[in-house]
This record gives sequence, C-alpha cells and structure tokens, in this order.
Amino acid sequence: MNKYLSKRQMEIGLVVLALIFLIALVYYTVTNVYLPAKETKDQMAAQFASERDVLFSLQKQLANKDPNETITSAPLQKVVPVIPLEDALLIRLEKAEVKSNSRIEEINFSKEVFDVELLPENVQNLETVLMEVTLAADTYKQVDTFIYEIEEMIRIMNVETIQFEATAEKTEEESDIGEMKVVISFNAYFRPDLVNLQNEAPKVDAPPPASKFDPTTINKMTGTEKAE
Repeated sequence: MNKYLSKRQMEIGLVVLALIFLIALVYYTVTNVYLPAKETKDQMAAQFASERDVLFSLQKQLANKDPNETITSAPLQKVVPVIPLEDALLIRLEKAEVKSNSRIEEINFSKEVFDVELLPENVQNLETVLMEVTLAADTYKQVDTFIYEIEEMIRIMNVETIQFEATAEKTEEESDIGEMKVVISFNAYFRPDLVNLQNEAPKVDAPPPASKFDPTTINKMTGTEKAE
C-alpha cells in the first residue's frame, strides 16, 4: 500500500474538509445569527402591533371624549389631598373604634414635613398628619381590627409605631388581667403646595348630631326670634 497520498486523494480530502467547514459555518450562522435575529424581529413586530392597538384605542377614546368635559383632581385627592382633612381622619378613627369594640382614650394630631430625601423627583413638597391614638382594648383582635379599619381608607395611611403598655401578669388561667392600653401612631399625607386645587378637596361628611339641638341656630318666626 502506498504510504503517500496521491494528488487525486489530496484533492478529494481538501474538498471534504471544505464541505465540513462550510456546513459548520452554515450551522453556526443559522443558530447564532439568523434564528436570534428572526426571534428579535418577531418580538419587535408583536410589540409594535400591541402598541399600535393601544394607540388606536387611545385615539378612539379621545375622539369619543366630550370636549366640554373638565378634568378634576378629586379622585387623586382621595388618596393624597392638598389639605390635612383632620376631620375626616377623626371620623375614620371613631368608626374604627366602634367596629373594633375598643375605646379611644386620647388622640393627638401634629403636622410634620416629610423627609426631602425620601421624596420622588416630581414631588416638591409633602407633609404628614401624625395621629397618636391611645386605645383601650380587651383583646389583641380588637387592636388588629382597629388598625385594619384605619388602613382600609382610600387615603394613604401608614402605621408608624405600636406600643403596648405593660399589664398585670396573669397568674391563673381564670384570672382577669383587665384591658390593655395601646399607643398607635399613624401617618397621613397631604400636599399643601397645590393651593389652586383646594376647592377640589374631598368634602367631609359629618355624622348627624344625634338628635341634639344646636343652641347657636336662631330662626325668626312670627316676628320673634326663637332658638331651636
């Protein structure tokens, strides 16, 4: 057997190696260039179609919108008003007191400027109403219900601190340790810098006067003034 390859065999070998190299190159191009590019193209086409549908929908809404319709900040002010609205907060605290079957002993209101470093870039001024509530309750469930009712408000409310005052130690299973005292601090936010939106602030629905007469109300009847 001839140990040396003939010229013909060398040419055939080079052709085979070239074919293998070409196949490998095509495979690499298809798997690493063509298919990823096609997938990216398909994703961009799908995204474009989705954004186009959104644009058409918005254009349709704008076309059907009443040109005389006015834009109001009232829905947003239910979340963060431009005035403190302590009356609304007080009413909510009283509702939470009733639903939790607990008893509010003391409420302290104070205002604080929110830390500037924690504000988003588009918010220039934010203040908080800090409410410190001293609550008397018989069970932890009542405290939990009270906090839940406060946090159920549409307005943003944050529980800052919860402090339990020490109670007498329960030495026997049947012994009654009495009610516990809890001091809970809440934060509610408002934007005092938006002065021009104060007329759109939420109105406080005060509860009825519980069948009590208002001594300051004076009506004129038959030429004489009588107090109700």
